[in-house]
Amino acid sequence: MKNIVHTLSLVITFSLAFTSCRKEATPIVKKPSNYTVVLDLSDRILLPEQLDKDFYLIEKYFKVFEKNARRNLVLGSKDRFSVRIIPQKNSPLNVNHYEDLLQLYLDETEVQTKNKALTELNQSLPKVLENLKKDALYGKDSSNYFGVDIWAYLHDNGKGLSKPSYDNKVLVLTDGYFDFESQSHVIQDKNQYTSTHFLNELTTSDWKQISESKEYGLLPIQLEKNTKWIVAGISGKKASDILQTEKITYFWKKWLTQSGVATSQFVLNGSKTEMSSNLLQRLQ
Repeated sequence: MKNIVHTLSLVITFSLAFTSCRKEATPIVKKPSNYTVVLDLSDRILLPEQLDKDFYLIEKYFKVFEKNARRNLVLGSKDRFSVRIIPQKNSPLNVNHYEDLLQLYLDETEVQTKNKALTELNQSLPKVLENLKKDALYGKDSSNYFGVDIWAYLHDNGKGLSKPSYDNKVLVLTDGYFDFESQSHVIQDKNQYTSTHFLNELTTSDWKQISESKEYGLLPIQLEKNTKWIVAGISGKKASDILQTEKITYFWKKWLTQSGVATSQFVLNGSKTEMSSNLLQRLQ
């Protein structure tokens, strides 16, 4: 009887060990990554060094993409990188030209040319961004820039920024305001809008309580749940309101959450070094 029990014990132990080994041996399939930048080139770029900071973050973002693409042999990589520029009324900027130069889809690139394509974009990126800076600064006054419609752009294109079966990351470079020269085309549903002009109604220290009781906010759209969103460059426009960045961050977070996004993070405007460090932390 002891021999039978001992034998059964050995069989069970062996079976458990074999099952455990099989589980450990099962490879984890890593999703390819899709890195997208959404760039706001409205009058915010007239601020000193603003484009330098934006483009520094784009270069750092690209380096993360490149490192990830090379991690498991670039020949097999299906990772994607692209910069999307929000259209602006009356802007002479050739958006399509720069978007073509600032994208690389390794899943659509021939195997034998993947390494070359990655190297070429790495080398050309600083010059392309330098030319973009010159072309984007086509006016010296705020009145030369109509303003970009972030809400409309993400309403129409937001879900398309995410690719199915990919690890999607979207970096939005903006001051965070949804503002225009004219509010005539702003859509409203109760106290939800397609612009952030309602911030003018929230001037007291209890602004958050008021906004929650009156349900102020941005009109939700539909976005892919598991895409990670990072909004960088948030800054205030009124020196008299020290809580502006807190308000903008709050309403962006609320909007993205109501639009279905599970993960969103924010980087305030600051020095290139500070912003780069904060961005890299949020990409981990």
